[in-house]
Amino acid sequence: MEDKEHAHRDAHFQEELDSLKASMAHIASLLEQVLRNALSKGPSNRPVTFFQIQATTQVEERVREQGQDP
Repeated sequence: MEDKEHAHRDAHFQEELDSLKASMAHIASLLEQVLRNALSKGPSNRPVTFFQIQATTQVEERVREQGQDP
């Protein structure tokens, strides 16, 4: 009986893992599409938003912390 429960848990775990892998592949594909579209449009005339500034600042801070020039 214990082996059957263990096998059931393993099967459920494998299903969840496969679902997660599929979701991550889908997200990666969407990200690639967004980046491809963004790069093909060139620089935007839109004003920079606070969130873009904050993200850029965070990246620059992390680079400095690692001892590299941004």
